[in-house]
Amino acid sequence: MAGSDIPDKPVLYPQQDSFVRGEISPRLHARASLDLYRTALSKCENFLTLPHGGLRARGGTYFAGEVKTSSRETRLIPFIFSAEQAYALEVGHLYIRVYAYGSRVGTVEVVTPWVEADIWQLQFIQSADQMWIVHSDYAPQILTREDATTWTLTESIFNDGPYLALNITATTLTPADRASLTPLMTTNTAPSGTASSSNASANAFQVFDGDPGTDLQIVAVPGWIQYRQAGAAQVVVDSYWITAVDGTIVNRTPTSWKVEGSNNGATWTTLDTRKGESGWYGGETRFYEFENKVAFEYHRFSYTGLDGSVGTFQVAELGFNKAAVSQTAFNLTASSITGINDGAGFQTTDVGRTIRLLGSDGEWRWARIISRTSTTVVTITLNGHALPDLSPIINWRMSAFTPDEQVESVAFFEERLAYSKRFSVYASKTGAFDDFSAGEKDDDALVFENAGGGQANDIVWLADADGFLLIATSGGVRALSGSGLDEALTPTSFKNRRSRTHGCAKIRPIDAGQSFMYVTRSRRSIAELVQNASGRFTSDDIGQISEHIPKKGVIEIAYQDDPDPIVWFPLDNGELGGYTHQPSQEVRGMHRHRVGGAFTGADWPIVESCIVTPGQDGMPNDVWMIVKRTIGGSTKRYIEVMQPAFEYADIGDCFQVDCGLSYSGASTNSISGLSHLNGQSVDILYTSGIAGWVVVKGRTVSGGAVTLPGGALCNAAHVGLPFTSSAETLELDVGAKDGSLNGRRKKISAVLLSLFETDITGLEIQSMQRGAWETVDIPTTLPDPDYVELFTGNVKVPIDDSWEGMAKVRIRFTNPTPCTIRAATPIFDSED
Repeated sequence: MAGSDIPDKPVLYPQQDSFVRGEISPRLHARASLDLYRTALSKCENFLTLPHGGLRARGGTYFAGEVKTSSRETRLIPFIFSAEQAYALEVGHLYIRVYAYGSRVGTVEVVTPWVEADIWQLQFIQSADQMWIVHSDYAPQILTREDATTWTLTESIFNDGPYLALNITATTLTPADRASLTPLMTTNTAPSGTASSSNASANAFQVFDGDPGTDLQIVAVPGWIQYRQAGAAQVVVDSYWITAVDGTIVNRTPTSWKVEGSNNGATWTTLDTRKGESGWYGGETRFYEFENKVAFEYHRFSYTGLDGSVGTFQVAELGFNKAAVSQTAFNLTASSITGINDGAGFQTTDVGRTIRLLGSDGEWRWARIISRTSTTVVTITLNGHALPDLSPIINWRMSAFTPDEQVESVAFFEERLAYSKRFSVYASKTGAFDDFSAGEKDDDALVFENAGGGQANDIVWLADADGFLLIATSGGVRALSGSGLDEALTPTSFKNRRSRTHGCAKIRPIDAGQSFMYVTRSRRSIAELVQNASGRFTSDDIGQISEHIPKKGVIEIAYQDDPDPIVWFPLDNGELGGYTHQPSQEVRGMHRHRVGGAFTGADWPIVESCIVTPGQDGMPNDVWMIVKRTIGGSTKRYIEVMQPAFEYADIGDCFQVDCGLSYSGASTNSISGLSHLNGQSVDILYTSGIAGWVVVKGRTVSGGAVTLPGGALCNAAHVGLPFTSSAETLELDVGAKDGSLNGRRKKISAVLLSLFETDITGLEIQSMQRGAWETVDIPTTLPDPDYVELFTGNVKVPIDDSWEGMAKVRIRFTNPTPCTIRAATPIFDSED
């Protein structure tokens, strides 16, 4: 058989009515035996694969503004307070700007510590109006939205932890002060202030003398003890302790009382109340804390009940802590530099760090370093409880986060704020995001060491997923949870599960509705995390059939759930990857997008960042991008918002141009406000309001404006950079009596297209073998070809093909108007 001597064969009509597998890897282009083959394409560019099966030209991008400095890298971070209040943060060199719903919010600009080189290593988590942002080289920061135009960034302060291991060296730390409300009193008025009691005892001072061998007795119930500051000074108190007398007379210890404050000795404010404090034993000390920020001159302990019925009050010690805000920082002196910062001693960068100190009474306190005097001397303020004495402290711990090793990742889990550093996870107390004091109570802070498992892999991100705290390392994902079914994670109840997963890149993962996704360590694939019946996690490469797309290097990932479920991911080559994801319906299709315009050195602009936020007033999600282009010979970085693809609307709602703007107003021949596109060739969709909408292509922007041809007028228009949506089919194979048709010569005579709401004047078909693009004839049902009309139905497009082809066709759409392809049916012959 040679040349055109092909005998007559039955004409074949293999319909492709689903494209849900999107653009598949060239490695699979000959795998016609795969079920996915007939729902896939060899190319899908600027088309979206729809969950319903068809292809739709993506929406254009709306120009929201230029970044602060186009010569510097910039990224976007979503800030979502609620479905009705969502923002896109422009994070650049030493600043944050705020955008919402397609435009910048006023002149908001927040100063930040992060330089350009570090912004892509930032990790973040948000709760209501606050966002915690971390980087391993910077102290954690909290971004707070007070209202739409008022934003602040402050350093996140750690209270009481987390800490490094307990000191095991001989180095001691000696305090110069006790941080007590009272000095060690020797009389009721010495060395300063005044101690008094309800029985006017000359021995009232003995509960403040630091000697548990002395005590105060008051033969009355109720009664009180008080201390007045010298010189009418006012002090904030936020904790206290009581020591019972040693011996058999503990039945004189109080069981109910209140702590009060006053600034005139007559009007009292209750600061703390206790009841039922019974069962004291000899010499026992009990510690109490309460919230208070108000300073008082007088502080009084008023008791109303005792542990027995003798009617005599008797305690050995009563100690009030002077809150840090009322303290004058005092020295903490180390006996040597051993054990402090790996033997380097205290450093100036230690200012702000915390230290945990165990007093001689067996109670832990924590202190914050206020200043550094030398390698062995720092000044501190004390928190928790006043020290019982000034003896050297051997048991101490320095905070875990140092200036050169800060927090690396952050997440919320079961009302805790969790951080990671190297191989460890630190989780705050339940509901107290700044308190990392560890303990054994269920709501105490947690510390997990070596959470990366057997390999020494740093933790790259933390995330909450389906009741597990996921711990991602470059070696894989582990899962922390409570030890039992639906049991909360606590210091004494936890499981650390190893999973069979891929290593992870330091890129924020996403919750994609029906699954959880993350970027693998190489940044060349995206993995889907799945929990099996045994409660363990496994992960699969979601893009294996389209591996050539993520292999270009994934920068970040974002998830859009409205109007269609799509995962977006910018790539190192500047393309924007897309993945239509609805696994319950077996919809898993990748597509690529090249936005309009150009960047010097590339054939298309560079999409550098992409995030998703809820749309305004119930509208579909906003897909935000930073796009780098060459405009007028200069590099420009623009913030743009991808518009929803057209569906079930008026043609005027169609926005199918990139980096574009819309005009609505008085009739005009010139559309202005386009200075960001000076010198660029743009497409226009416009109307005069009298008749329909008109397409104009290839008009040049000059002086920030573009004119309509022939003196035409418009009162509404969409103007922007054109882009082409392209699709290419795989080799047709409908089977043959003796096997596959793959590889055999075929000839297409025509293609039947089933279209939905499509401007067919912008649609063209081409044989992969022949170079001529065939236009789609306008059906006679369209009333006026001068105006855009959307067609729904079937059209037949003749194709100029040859027997040397493999029955593959190209489809492209070039107008700034809608296009949806429901099905494509090539009509072809094949040799035996």
